[in-house]
Amino acid sequence: MKYLAIIAALAFTGFAMAVDCTDCHEKIDVTVHTEAEASIATCNDCHDFEGAHTLDMEMHTPDLTIAECADCHE
Repeated sequence: MKYLAIIAALAFTGFAMAVDCTDCHEKIDVTVHTEAEASIATCNDCHDFEGAHTLDMEMHTPDLTIAECADCHE
């Protein structure tokens, strides 16, 4: 039972790990986006974010800032 819990915990951490955006995209200029007060709610103003990505809205609230995004994603 102990090993089952360890395996389950390791599997969960693998799924919960943040995605490295630079695998598919160029690195964004966090400073420019922070100065523009970019948030998840405003991504679609300039980019077709929703067309390519589905976010877990329990974890990613619309008011999440680009600086907060950069804490988990590169």
